[in-house]
Amino acid sequence: MAISLYSFTSNTKIESAKVNSNFTTIKTAIERGLKDIINNTDGSTVTFDMSSGNIHTVTLGGNRTLAVTGVSVGQSFMIRLAQDVSGGRTVTWWSGIKWPGGAAPTLSTTGDTVDSFVFTCIDTNTYDGYFAGFGLSS
Repeated sequence: MAISLYSFTSNTKIESAKVNSNFTTIKTAIERGLKDIINNTDGSTVTFDMSSGNIHTVTLGGNRTLAVTGVSVGQSFMIRLAQDVSGGRTVTWWSGIKWPGGAAPTLSTTGDTVDSFVFTCIDTNTYDGYFAGFGLSS
């Protein structure tokens, strides 16, 4: 979410109801992004909507393609990928991710384990990607 700053010419009327409404919307979005974990539905392609929050999780039931929407430049977010009981699931990441060392990390393969990743959107469709946790117990 980007916050814009505006300058006004003299004698510009600012409606307090609109300001209060916008402030409430921004405050709610920030609070949701900081505390809520969004449980995403598993499917052949899992799309994480970053306008709904900054922390997402999904349990992989097969090899999956991952996608993101609603990302703002400057936004950081976390994705938590859980292996189902069978394990061995792999993912194909969306394009534009820059990983340390130039290659996407390999997920843990043990059933019922979790890997976590943190991303920062540094430009339109360009992300820094980091491995934040590997093989955690689910």
